[in-house]
Amino acid sequence: MDIFDTRTMLEAVEQIPSARRFLMVTFFNGGVPRTFASKTVDIDIVKGQRKMAPFVHPRLPGSVVLRDGYRADTYTPPYIQPKIETTAELILKRAAGDNPYASRTPLERAGAQLGKDLADLDDQITRREEWMCSRALTTGQVQVVGEGVDDTIDFLMAADHKVTLSTDKWDAAGSDPLGDLRAWKRKIARDSGRTANVAVLSGEAVDAFQANDMVMKQLNTRRVDLGLILPQELPDGVTYLGYLNDPGVDLYAYDEWYLDDNGDEQPMIAAGGLILGATNTRNAMLYGAIQDLDAIESGLVEAARFPKSWVTQEPSARWLKLQSAPLAGLLEPDAFLYAKVV
Repeated sequence: MDIFDTRTMLEAVEQIPSARRFLMVTFFNGGVPRTFASKTVDIDIVKGQRKMAPFVHPRLPGSVVLRDGYRADTYTPPYIQPKIETTAELILKRAAGDNPYASRTPLERAGAQLGKDLADLDDQITRREEWMCSRALTTGQVQVVGEGVDDTIDFLMAADHKVTLSTDKWDAAGSDPLGDLRAWKRKIARDSGRTANVAVLSGEAVDAFQANDMVMKQLNTRRVDLGLILPQELPDGVTYLGYLNDPGVDLYAYDEWYLDDNGDEQPMIAAGGLILGATNTRNAMLYGAIQDLDAIESGLVEAARFPKSWVTQEPSARWLKLQSAPLAGLLEPDAFLYAKVV
């Protein structure tokens, strides 16, 4: 078996544990991605209205009801293709963590290195996808800036769904976090028809929220010991804080960071921010076509990931590349609200 065969590598990619992707799974149906065989993605957005059937006399003709219109949006998912080089020197020497006395063949080392490199490249793409989800949910836009590309994908999130508290910040005396959540949930229901059921908080927002006496009296957690709140740690850097009976929202703290273009660590959710939204929207991870001749010839154009490997003779090296064209499709922006509360 050729370990560098495209289909062999693709099977390996599908079995790799993913990097943290809580926002993607929670708000973008990350477990069910939608792939397309074209560079662009066309989405028809139907925004219904709360119409009531008109009254009419039983002996008169029925009333004509007009159909709801729709808006067709075309998006071009940005392209991602990180690659990594493997040289003979790297294969021939002992890898980090290897037993110094183990007798692994160079081919076995090459297979192990392939697995590590695929995992690393997949983690980088997954972290970029999670970043896209974060930008879409907090700004309503995804800025695509890189080599040869400078674009902004705008999902037209309404300005009043991006809130910045001023005098009534949650760490200020007299603030009412529960009242804010209640009002924001009603706003989402009015504007989108969806019921917001999850709030994801940054670390600073969690600290301010938990320091509020009125909040703590109404927080009903799943683990309570003599009145002490014991948050439940979940995978993906997530902590379940509890359930608010009023306004009926599950609270989560999300601790995840990424390296920006300057090499500085930044939080996925900006300091002092929170995301309130519904988990049953039409949002989805959208993937455009893989723009590679090998993908076309192998029939794998419509895929979320496409691995590729080749050898250069001078200097001697093997290259591994993982390609993807992802887009965090915020198809129902009115079903979400971002607030800067601290």
